[in-house]
Amino acid sequence: MDLSKKNVDIVTEELQRIIESGLVKPGEKLDTIENMAVRYRVGRSTVREAISHLKARGLIETKQGGGTFVKAQALESIQSRKINDRQELIQLLQVRKIVEVGSIELAAEFRTDKDLEELGAIVRHMEDAIGNEEMSQIYDVNFHLAIARAAQNKMLEGMMESVSDMMFRTMRDTRSLWMFSEQESARRLFQEHQQMFQAIADQNKSDAAKIMKLHLAKAGKEMMSGMKI
Repeated sequence: MDLSKKNVDIVTEELQRIIESGLVKPGEKLDTIENMAVRYRVGRSTVREAISHLKARGLIETKQGGGTFVKAQALESIQSRKINDRQELIQLLQVRKIVEVGSIELAAEFRTDKDLEELGAIVRHMEDAIGNEEMSQIYDVNFHLAIARAAQNKMLEGMMESVSDMMFRTMRDTRSLWMFSEQESARRLFQEHQQMFQAIADQNKSDAAKIMKLHLAKAGKEMMSGMKI
């Protein structure tokens, strides 16, 4: 998998979230490409591509010599997709429950030393990013994609890659609900991923599956709770 390409999708969705939440309002200027590259720990070319995606969605515009601005009709464009997006997110969560439990079982059985090195590095980054929700979400997605790679099944890996963009949106919504409803959630979320990593390292398929089931069940519960509001 081209991880930098996946980070384009992740940064795109995070910038859309910033616009959607009103942190940058219509008519206001986005941060510079250089600053965003530092914040998200990606290359400037990744940020430029994310900006291109947002332009295609009609959310931002670039003014010659003046930077990139949120378009006046940006919130209308987002709102027009809201109902369908929420239904898609519920369906994606169902897919994740089906796919990711099997994925982590295979990862525990077939993971290589290289896989453990990658997963371990992501877990360390996740711990360092506690308190920085933007980066935590990126590492969260990358961790789940790395599990799929560790399963040594190209078909399964392709399935996870194909839904990674929507997967980030699911994590974004469920993590925000999680953080709101429960104290110390950031630390506990990190610990759950650390437990998954340890189960994979120990090649303990049953523990790995159990932890993933509990993790996704909690995410589903928070999503459904949030939809009732």
